[in-house]
Amino acid sequence: MTSVNREAECRPPQLGRAQRLVDHLGLSGPAELILAFALLVLLIAFKLTNTARYKFDTDESQHLHVIWGWARGFVQYRDLCDNHMPLFQILFAPVYGLIGDRPGVLLCMRFVLLPLYGVVAWSTYRIGALAFSKRVGLWAVIMAGFYPGYHFCSLEFRTDNLWAPLWLLSVVILLQNGLNRRSACSAGILMGLCFGVSMKTTLLLISVVVGGTLSTWLVNRGKLRLLPWRELAFSAALYLATALLVPAIIILAFASAGLWPAFCYWVFENNVLPGLRNHPAWWIFILPVSFPLVVAAAAWLVRRAPTGPATSRRTFLFLVWGFYVPALWSFWPLVTRQDYLPYQPLAFVLYSALLLFISNRLVRKEAGTTIRLLIGPAPVAVSFFLIALLAHPFWVDGAKPETDLLRSTLQLTSPGDFVLDQKGETVFRQRAFAPIWEPLVMERIRRGLMPDNAAQRCLETRTCVATKERDMSEQATRFVERYYLSVGTQLYVAGSFLEGSASGDGTIGFEIAIPAAYRIVAKNSGPVQGSLDGTPYAGEARALAPGWHSLSQSANASPLAVVWAQAIDRGFSPFPRNTPPHS
Repeated sequence: MTSVNREAECRPPQLGRAQRLVDHLGLSGPAELILAFALLVLLIAFKLTNTARYKFDTDESQHLHVIWGWARGFVQYRDLCDNHMPLFQILFAPVYGLIGDRPGVLLCMRFVLLPLYGVVAWSTYRIGALAFSKRVGLWAVIMAGFYPGYHFCSLEFRTDNLWAPLWLLSVVILLQNGLNRRSACSAGILMGLCFGVSMKTTLLLISVVVGGTLSTWLVNRGKLRLLPWRELAFSAALYLATALLVPAIIILAFASAGLWPAFCYWVFENNVLPGLRNHPAWWIFILPVSFPLVVAAAAWLVRRAPTGPATSRRTFLFLVWGFYVPALWSFWPLVTRQDYLPYQPLAFVLYSALLLFISNRLVRKEAGTTIRLLIGPAPVAVSFFLIALLAHPFWVDGAKPETDLLRSTLQLTSPGDFVLDQKGETVFRQRAFAPIWEPLVMERIRRGLMPDNAAQRCLETRTCVATKERDMSEQATRFVERYYLSVGTQLYVAGSFLEGSASGDGTIGFEIAIPAAYRIVAKNSGPVQGSLDGTPYAGEARALAPGWHSLSQSANASPLAVVWAQAIDRGFSPFPRNTPPHS
């Protein structure tokens, strides 16, 4: 009897804890709690799996290459060309130093960056709770997490995934405390750190200023005279001053090191090219047309809402949401998917609030259960999950090609070797052609504002290893195709295939562009004997100067190739093989 009583006494507190959690989050009941918890667990598992399996973007290796440079004593902008602010690269250089040159370093850095996704999730929840309710915040985290455009971009190792959480934390502070001196300093410093990561923060700062000004006016139209304008003006000035503090320190640091011209060019001048856009010119009208409608909608919502902090927060959030993307489309020359990372969490807070509002109205009207379920945020999140799963199935290892490339780079090259690649995808080696092959550089080359001297730089640096990416210039691609041979795993090495002469005397002529030591090898791996440039040759490494050379072969009728000797010595071959050398 005693044991039965004890069991009965133990059960209600367990149920009570669940009910308290339901009440704390404002959920409709235990069923919604179980559903939300299950989706959160699924989201975490899905995020971790895709972090390890999702294909790498070229931006990830570009950022990591600059971080590798900092860890090796190179200086951004002077020794390594990069078009980003340096805070992200500087912060992660010590982390890279601990990991070292490993084929899986990009995967490691993704997981190192993963806690920042937790910061974004917490900030999204907090913003939803401050502006609407904890229930709205919870579902905003779940829907945003599964949304394919956000889910995959947010797991990549890129500057934007430090930029977005810093921005969201600053929004949390402004929503929670309003604009006072203390919150202005805290939010301003976070905004300044955003500037240290990306100059795209300019648009975020303008969004906050516009949203804050208009929300203050709309919410307090009947009592503007009662507002403490002097205190508000001082806090706003303090916010702007602290927001500019971090970029000012960075600029002074590079200027004092004599690097202002290089810093100025790559961060400012290189990123501005009149006439270059990746979207139609008429998009410039999107902001002038759409934002007045957003302001009108905000005014209507304010008139229908009771006065209070929640109304001010919702109005501010709605105006920032309604300004950022139209301004991005109208005025930003090159719009990319990562530009939406700071916007999407705010958007899903509003979407979650709207879906729950409609769902609650349907409940009050006693609508059908099926309709209520379809309108709620849970089916939306499940739909996003299925779309993401079908678009990029996790059972396909998209990360493997880049990992294989890095493994082969480490095996094929030595620390002093140079490579020719698109944006630093080989990570561990200096690049012969310093600028990254991206739209701004390509357009500058096309306009004659930047020399396309990749081939010349390969000659000067004796670059014997290259990649051949589709976004490299046509001239660089032709150079690689003519003077390099594929040895698998996306790498090319200096050399060429040998074909017999038309004279039929057995003499084979071939051209070398990169001065280095070469070996002549046969497809059947047999010995190659004959006369190379008039001297006996038996397969040994031979230093060859740029220009034409001749081989008179006396044995082995198998197809031949002249290949950079270091590649042959380290197990690479231009002839097809079943397994890569590092296997």
